[in-house]
Formats: sequence, C-alpha cells, structure tokens
Amino acid sequence: MGEVYIDDRFKGVMLGLAIGDAFGYPIELMDYEAICERFEKKGCLDLAVSKRTGTALFTDDTQLSLFTADGLLWAHSAGADDGQVNYEDYLFLAYQLWLYTQTKTVAGKEYAWLFDPSQNAYKLRLLKAKGLYKKRTADTKNIDALLKIRNMAYGTPERRLNDNKDNGAVKRSAPIGLYFYNDTKKAFDIGCRAAAITHGNPIGYISAGCYAAMIAEIVNGAEIADAVNTVITMLDSVAEGDVLKKTLRYALDLVNNEEVEPMEAVKKMGYGFEAYEALAIAVYCAVLHYDSPRHAIQLAANHDGASDTCASMTGALLGAYFGIQGFPKKWVENIQYKNLISAISDKLLKVVYSSDEDEEDEE
Repeated sequence: MGEVYIDDRFKGVMLGLAIGDAFGYPIELMDYEAICERFEKKGCLDLAVSKRTGTALFTDDTQLSLFTADGLLWAHSAGADDGQVNYEDYLFLAYQLWLYTQTKTVAGKEYAWLFDPSQNAYKLRLLKAKGLYKKRTADTKNIDALLKIRNMAYGTPERRLNDNKDNGAVKRSAPIGLYFYNDTKKAFDIGCRAAAITHGNPIGYISAGCYAAMIAEIVNGAEIADAVNTVITMLDSVAEGDVLKKTLRYALDLVNNEEVEPMEAVKKMGYGFEAYEALAIAVYCAVLHYDSPRHAIQLAANHDGASDTCASMTGALLGAYFGIQGFPKKWVENIQYKNLISAISDKLLKVVYSSDEDEEDEE
C-alpha cells in the first residue's frame, strides 16, 4: 500500500461508513437465504442505487454519525478544546437535532433555543439537508432515550439512565476517533461518554469507546489488527471491560481459524443487534479482508442481522486504513450526500490540525 495521507483517511472513515451503511440498507433484517433469492447466489454484491434519487441511500447510522461530527465541531467552536465546556453537552444537543429530524420535536421546551439564530449562533447545516429527515430504519432506542432527557440531564457512565446495550450508540462513534485521532485514550473516553448519553449498559458504551479508539489508532498509522490489540490492552484497566476483551479476542481468534468458514464465523459472533456483536463482526471482517474493502463490506452485510450497521462499521475501519481510494470509485461517486459528508470530513480535519498547531506554538 502506498502512502495514505491524513485527509484521505478522514474522508475514508466518513464516506466508508456511509458506503457500508448504504450497502447493507436494502438487505437489513433479511436472512441470508432471502438475500440470495432477491439478489445473487452469493448474496448482495454491489451497492444499490435508488431509481428516485440516483444515489445509494443510507440509514440512521450515517445520519447519527454526521450529527456526532457536527456536535464535535460545535463543541470545538464553543471552546471544548480549551476546557471551557465539555464535549458531551454539544454531542447531546446535536443528537436532539437528529431527534428533531426524525420526530419533528425535541425532548422539551428548554431546547427551543436551538432553532433560534439569535440565541444559537452555530450554523445548523445538517438541518438543511432534506434527506437527513428521512426515517430509514430509525433507531427507536435512541429516539426513546433522547425524548426522555430533560434539562441536559443526559446519561453518563457515572449516572446511567437505562440498560441500553444495542448497537445504537456504537454505530455513531467513528467521528470521535477522527477528532481524537492523536490521542487514543481520549477517543476511548469520549466515545464511552458520548454513547452513555443514551446507552447506560457498560457493554453498550464501552463498545463505542473501543470503536472510536480503533479508528484513532488506524488513522494514526496502525495496522487494523494491531489497533484491535492495542484496544484490548487498554481494556485491562477499564472497569467492566472484560466482556469486550473476550469479544475482541474471539473475533481475532476466528480470523486465524482456517477451519471456520467466514460466513459461519460471522454467525458465531451474533446478529450485530447488540453493540458488542456489531463491533466483533466489523473487526472480524476488516481484519480478515484487510486488503479488500469490497470483500469485507460484502461479508459484513450478507448475514442474518444488522447488515447496515455491521457493514458501516467495517467500512469506517477500512476507510481509516486505506483512505477513500480503498473503495470502488463508483461506490464513492454514488453515495447520497457525498459532498456534504466530504465537507464535514474536511472541517473535522481542519479543526484537529488547528488545535495541533496551537499546542505546538505553546511549546
């Protein structure tokens, strides 16, 4: 593999997750037999393009990831990098805006200021994209949790609001790995805290922290398998991290077990509806097919379960490694809101680099 530049890696993550999401969208919740009956003998092998829009449509996985990215940018503009505010406040507010796109409401009147330009100077760019209002497999656990959070009293690892551990939080966490790509421990911590806003079970929010940390490691130049092992080591010092340690080790063991066919290995890890299952499947597919994003996404999508989430997370991991050039060109060109996703990616990179330069100046 030739040199992969940092801007390609950022775009690779954001567009890669959207590509995987769109790949799995038409076959989500279908069993493999039904997928093969509808598409080809070996399942769905290409990105489906909508006849109505002329693009490949994504689900709430990409929607939520975009709002995560915008929440980080918002926090940056408010001074989070200087310790003036915390990231979780702005991530929570960004998720309230996502909630609005799906329900036309927010959790309470105290959030009405979000829509008033005189009180909220931050540009709500994502609210202008009509396609982000579409309910494509909208995540009911996220919606239900967000609707109940009044007066900014969102969940944290120290104050858990529920027992949610589904994939609803882990699937939105890749941008956190980008924002903190030069600080894996910070990526893990904020990944956990961002997930705990809506998902109170440690398995749910620790999975999100692991995913964000892997993205950070890979973007910073690590091999995919090495990034996974780094996260496994990090989990030694994480309370309640044993389940994730075992899960990730199991995924890597399956990669090295030639007696187990890939599709059977995916089945052994579950359906991807739970956070740790989705993470395990994404890790397995990305490490097994580290040299072929196309085959990795195909494997992650073609099974009896959460095809969109597993393929989306796989796409992000491989995008972090290969950059955008790792994906078939027509997949990149066909993705819905390609330019908007690229612009968000560029903005993330710009603020990360500006922060790095500020630190260098202080030294």
